Amino acid sequence: MVIKEAAKITGISIDNLRYYERIGLIPKVRRNESGIRDYDEMSIHWIGFAMRFKKAGVSLKDIREYIHLAIQGESTKEVRREILIETKTRLDKKMQDMQETLDVINYKIDTYEEKCEPVTNELIDVWKANRKKTEKALDMKLT
Repeated sequence: MVIKEAAKITGISIDNLRYYERIGLIPKVRRNESGIRDYDEMSIHWIGFAMRFKKAGVSLKDIREYIHLAIQGESTKEVRREILIETKTRLDKKMQDMQETLDVINYKIDTYEEKCEPVTNELIDVWKANRKKTEKALDMKLT
C-alpha cells in the first residue's frame, strides 16, 4: 500500500511516517520499482508498536534502539527482553503515580461540596484580606 493508505490506517500523517522512517523509529519500508514506499502488514505492525511505546512515554531513542536490535534478529533477543522489562518497570511506576493522583482527584470530587469548597472559599477570603492590607499599605506609602 502507498504511504497515503498507511497514513489513513495508522492515523499518522504522511510527513511523520517519512520522518519516523528517516530517523529509524520504524524499519525501512520496502520500495517498489518506481521507488515509492510500499507498506505491508509488517510495516503497519512496526508503526503500531512504535506508536504504542511513544504514547506510553518511551523515548524515541529507546524505541529506535529496540527496533534496531529487533532487525538484527535472534542474537539480540535477551537484550530486547531486558529493554522490555525496564520499560515495564518504568510504566508500572508511572501507572502507580497516576493512580495515586486519580485517587486524590476522585476523593476531591466525591467530597467537594463538604470539604474542598469551604477550604477553597476560606483561602480566597484570606487572599482577599491580605490583598486589601497590601493595597492600604501601598496607599499610605504613596501619600
